[in-house]
Amino acid sequence: MTNWEYYFGTPERAALMCMFYYSEPPVIAVNRFKLVKDTLVPMLVTWFSSHEEYVAWLKAEHDDGTVEQEEK
Repeated sequence: MTNWEYYFGTPERAALMCMFYYSEPPVIAVNRFKLVKDTLVPMLVTWFSSHEEYVAWLKAEHDDGTVEQEEK
């Protein structure tokens, strides 16, 4: 299990996530890829101005298996 799978649940969900680090100004951006007209496009999920904020968010997003998925 990778860190992304640990924090975002299934490997399929984790595979759609992407993190970018920008140095000026220092920003960490978390994106999720969505399919738009047969092209994968990164859509901003959230951004952070510090590593501590990013780690706190990752811990809050952790799927410990207690959340049940809705059936469609």
